[in-house]
Amino acid sequence: MTTMNDARASITFPSDTELLITRSFAAPRDLVFAAWTTPEHVRQWYGCEIQSFTSCEIDLRVGGQWRYVLTMPDAGEHAFSGEFREIDRPGRLVYTERYEPLEGSEHLVTITFDEVDGRTTLRARNSYPCKEYRDGHVNSGMETGMNASLDALERLVTGQTA
Repeated sequence: MTTMNDARASITFPSDTELLITRSFAAPRDLVFAAWTTPEHVRQWYGCEIQSFTSCEIDLRVGGQWRYVLTMPDAGEHAFSGEFREIDRPGRLVYTERYEPLEGSEHLVTITFDEVDGRTTLRARNSYPCKEYRDGHVNSGMETGMNASLDALERLVTGQTA
């Protein structure tokens, strides 16, 4: 297993087709789960600072769809979407995720929210059809945006301001 370390989140590669993101938050899992699954909260933390939401839809039920459309200055729209496969509130979510402009980008995301002493560890296991798709996602520059999003999520769930 190889690892890419960041001061805030860790990215590990449990297998050739998986990516595991781990991040701890100083908040109870009910709150982190709600912030992850409620459109008005997602709009406050998802994406980087120069993006704005055009659409944030979440139908939180098994078989329900989710879709985020973000606009970047001079770069147009970026749409992400998927379908919920499992929901075990507040401990686990399983859903598909795809970057709509890129054919074949769909992968499965399994997130666990584990709480100990009021602190939640989020683990997002991304499973791809092949190593090339996983590596393409990692090499897209996703780590910077992911950490910006998770930092904003931390501020949201702890009541901090930017």
